Amino acid sequence: MNKLKIFIFSTLVLGSTACEQVLDQLPQTAVVSEIKDASTARAALNGAYNGLQSANYIGTRYQLLPDLQSGNLRHTGTFSDFAEIANRSILTNNTSVTSMWTQIYTSILRDNFLIKYVPSINESGFTDAAKNQIVAEAKFLRAFNYFNLVRWWGDVPLVLDPTEQADESLKVSRSSTADVYKQIYADIDAALPFLPNTNRGKATKNAALALKARAALYQKDYAAVVSLCDQIIATGQHSLVPTFSNIFATQGTAESIWELSFETTNSNTLAFFLFSTALGGRNEMRPNTTLVSAYSATDTRRILTTSYDAQLKYFRINGTDFPVLFRYAEVILNRAEALAELGRNAEALTALNLIRNRAGIGDADASLATNPTALKTEIFTQRRLELALEGHYFFDLVRTGRAATTLTNWASTQALLPIPQRERDSNPKLTQNPGY
Repeated sequence: MNKLKIFIFSTLVLGSTACEQVLDQLPQTAVVSEIKDASTARAALNGAYNGLQSANYIGTRYQLLPDLQSGNLRHTGTFSDFAEIANRSILTNNTSVTSMWTQIYTSILRDNFLIKYVPSINESGFTDAAKNQIVAEAKFLRAFNYFNLVRWWGDVPLVLDPTEQADESLKVSRSSTADVYKQIYADIDAALPFLPNTNRGKATKNAALALKARAALYQKDYAAVVSLCDQIIATGQHSLVPTFSNIFATQGTAESIWELSFETTNSNTLAFFLFSTALGGRNEMRPNTTLVSAYSATDTRRILTTSYDAQLKYFRINGTDFPVLFRYAEVILNRAEALAELGRNAEALTALNLIRNRAGIGDADASLATNPTALKTEIFTQRRLELALEGHYFFDLVRTGRAATTLTNWASTQALLPIPQRERDSNPKLTQNPGY
């Protein structure tokens, strides 16, 4: 058996498949873990990170679909699944939605095998410290994966053990959003003591703190957000890059807390979907004029409607762009938003001005410190402009209650994606989200 066979196990946690196959197909034999020594443990960890790189996840859809849902991007191509997402009229058999669900649970399966089997490896020279770090990275990844599931689908099956047997245990009910968040926090807290301070392209202490801060913001635990962001700032490891475009032109800048590497042999399709056909792209989606016009003429983050291809965050048509999943600017914006919600307006404005000044648009009007509503609106606006095409805007509209006043033809049922019909056909215990 190939030592990584467990990681390409096609039916996954919920009996789903990555391709069009028989809906209720189950594995014919038990899955045997071959994580038996330091070498296979490290290979399995690399496989867990590799699970993020699919075009159905960080390789494209994670960044672009939330901006397509929210109108930052407009659909200009021919893919019907993207058209449904752009119109927020998504069918339960939408290919992108189904593939994202499958890929995220694929990644969780890999994490679960590591968490279960690495601690019991008994090999001379494979220290407890080394094993603890591998398990900690797997728990960080599992927390990251579940956070993305819960913000896209709400209540989701919470599976914490690896799928090793073809039986009814594959059919799992949805857990409450509250329980999923509890597990996210538990995994992060368990991982933090064993994560390194530096670990290029992989989990670090600051990446875990950034994930926890992001989750706390979604849960409106604003005091926790400030505390977590302050811990990141206090390390002194990160800072804003003076030239905005350098964040994406140069790998591993001081602003990057966690970014995912791609190579030509393991590439993404971010630039391909965004670029014009004249530049070798598919022209599947383009920045919307509403986003373009939101930038002032002097804003160094500005995206143009014409020659925008060279100014995007993803511009390597060979697929070697490195998506920055957590960066210092988001930490500052998270902190600013939380401070404003706590009524600490002067501190929030000071934090916000760090972002504005780096963008070349100067300080915000000082009167915002005494106008809480206007201050929160300006923080939200700068968050949109700063983090455009990084997979935030739709979720930010929903969690702040702005979707109804910003998006046309909005219905509250559009806040969550449909549970894929293929999964429900395989697993009768899965209920559907309202509106589908």
